Amino acid sequence: MENPSLPSVDVVMATRNRADLVPVAVNSLLASTGVALTIWIVDQSNNDETERVVQALASQDARVRYQHSATPGLSISQNIGSSLGTAPYILYTDDDCRADPGWAAAMVDVLRDEAIWAVFGRIHEDEVTPPTQATPAEAIPGVRLAVKMSTTPVLYHRNRFNLGFGHGASMGLRREVWQRVGGFDEALGAGGPLRSWNDRDIGYRILSLGGQIAYVPQALVYHRQWRDWPAVQRTFRNYGIGAGATAMKYLRYGDLGGFVLLFEWLLSQGVRQILAGVIKWRSWQKTAIGLQQLVMPWYGMWLGWRVPLSREHRVYLVGKR
Repeated sequence: MENPSLPSVDVVMATRNRADLVPVAVNSLLASTGVALTIWIVDQSNNDETERVVQALASQDARVRYQHSATPGLSISQNIGSSLGTAPYILYTDDDCRADPGWAAAMVDVLRDEAIWAVFGRIHEDEVTPPTQATPAEAIPGVRLAVKMSTTPVLYHRNRFNLGFGHGASMGLRREVWQRVGGFDEALGAGGPLRSWNDRDIGYRILSLGGQIAYVPQALVYHRQWRDWPAVQRTFRNYGIGAGATAMKYLRYGDLGGFVLLFEWLLSQGVRQILAGVIKWRSWQKTAIGLQQLVMPWYGMWLGWRVPLSREHRVYLVGKR
């Protein structure tokens, strides 16, 4: 029986066709200390393998809940999972991550301060053997996906262009904040029509409203670097598309900060990565990724121009689910 004095938290995890990864992620969350949690698995798979795996876990522990979604998209799943619970704090992680037992408690401990609207945690590479025999991203010189290893706490506020707070694989929101900003933009994020940037976008909107975001290095998850080179290319291509689409959204709402974000991305993720690939890493892969980032944001802007906008919140409107 859970201790009623512990803070209540909903943990949302989206997944699609990764039944082999889910048990490690879920079992790591079940080992959490210092919180009373419910784990909401939102499954977008096109087969029933993941459902069988999650239902088996749920039969052993009532804290595990399953929800199927026929509509693909990370942000859609995050919004669905967030709406299913009632806890005052909502945490998010990915199915290819393994949470430290103290991760949830460290995130919630900071979120209990009403001045903090969102938190992001530290992300290390996981040493677990990747589930494929292909060369993982960790073997590509200078290339890492969704890691943030700084051990220094940082408070982000006032400057809405400072979006280095972290990644959606280790993220948390106060429930009233998720409601106030209109949730995640369902056109953004993996699987959505505009591919990525849902975590940075919600952070930008929070900072634009005067909210504060905390980076909490005590909150640690481990991210499995399982993608091979073609998958890494696709992921970074989607990052560029999402960056351009998000910049276009802000511009369409009359926020000229969209130009700032666009050109910062072209410089830091394009020009800088090309130079690093040539001079520091001598890596054609890193150079190729940088070249992608000089092109893909423009394609993302074109895509973003074609998607309707919400009148209520600063989010794109996508089809009904």
